Amino acid sequence: MNVQTLSPFLDSLETKGILNADANKKIQSFLSKKDKSVGKLFLTLAGTIGALFASAGVFAIISHNWDDFPKHVRGALSFVPTFVALYVYYIALFKHKESTSWIEASSLFLMLMIGASIALVSQTYQMDGDFDKFVIVWLCCSIPLFFIARASGIAFFYLLLSFKFLTPNFIPGFIVPSGYNLSEKYYLFWVFLVPLLLHFYLNLNRKSTIQGFRSIYLGWIIAIALVLALPLAVKAGYIWWGLSILLAYYLVGKKYFRHNLSALARPFQTVAFFHLFFNLLFFSNDTIFQEGFRIDNLDLMSTWTAEQIFFFYTGFVLLAGLTIIAIISRKRGMPLNRYVIFVPFLFVLMYLVHFLKNYDDFDLTWLSSLLLNFYVIGFGINAMIQGSKSGSILYMIYGLIVICFLLWMRYFDMDISFWLKGILFIGVGFMFFLIHYLSKDPLEE
Repeated sequence: MNVQTLSPFLDSLETKGILNADANKKIQSFLSKKDKSVGKLFLTLAGTIGALFASAGVFAIISHNWDDFPKHVRGALSFVPTFVALYVYYIALFKHKESTSWIEASSLFLMLMIGASIALVSQTYQMDGDFDKFVIVWLCCSIPLFFIARASGIAFFYLLLSFKFLTPNFIPGFIVPSGYNLSEKYYLFWVFLVPLLLHFYLNLNRKSTIQGFRSIYLGWIIAIALVLALPLAVKAGYIWWGLSILLAYYLVGKKYFRHNLSALARPFQTVAFFHLFFNLLFFSNDTIFQEGFRIDNLDLMSTWTAEQIFFFYTGFVLLAGLTIIAIISRKRGMPLNRYVIFVPFLFVLMYLVHFLKNYDDFDLTWLSSLLLNFYVIGFGINAMIQGSKSGSILYMIYGLIVICFLLWMRYFDMDISFWLKGILFIGVGFMFFLIHYLSKDPLEE
């Protein structure tokens, strides 16, 4: 509801003495700011879409009958898109520097036109080079746009181009196992990620636990991109790096996004919990457990390259450092979930069990699998309890889904007799009925 809708209602509350004049003024001022922010967001989105269509139009005009022009004419026309975009960017920067929509739209338009000019010049003069070099030059020319006017709309396209250095076909990272050497230029992804992380840090409100739309948007872009890219950007120690990303997301989310109202406004925490959800459920399966640790088998370390050894130990040290930071932060009063902090210890234990199972009479794989399953159940129950205490329905549903998925998976892969399996699941169902019975329905109070 906007101010125009609520204003008469608030005025009536003031007239009846329910609301004082000062409170009424503050509420209407707050709602007015919300209305303006929504309008600002719409204008920015409209400007960005307009930049995309304008860029497509420029491509269509220039590419039509391109080969019919003389070479010197094509060379001159190659720079026209960039010059036009630079002029638009100049207008935005000096005439509308306070307008987010102008800055974002002109920055995206300039980024796309730079790419168009580079491609046209390369095609016209038959310059040597491959697509990777073209992308490198394009990304290097785009980096200043993050800092001149702090444009963030180009972040999605920037990261999409940087994925080119991970795999030539833009294969999503989550379907490719770690350790597959798909690209020799994977390190360029990390190089180009640094300016974006710096841009995110500069736009982060570091003195608050509530962030605006820009930080939320950048948070989602970075959080999802790193999860997808990790299997292709890390050559060994994927489990350590995956857990490090999980813990880093959780710490950043708790420090800077904790008091944002919805899960959509807390990108790092939301992605961290989904990432944790899939990792816990997948590794609770014996087959996936063995496959997950097989890639980083210490018995094969003698055959590893220096690059793989570097990633393995760097990931482990990073995980250890983040775990220590999390423990210290919790002791200092930051509301961190102890179950999340315990995850690194659990996976280190599982890794040791997997390593030692190769020795005779020392196969404790069943024990680590049992511990993980009990941990997931405890994690789910804790999520429901914490959600109930904080009044978060989503957190309660999350805990319930974790337990239900775990039990559903065990229903199909547990190697026990059917009657024992049936009794076990009837008992679990009875437990949930008992929770429902003991809980008070707020509508009945």
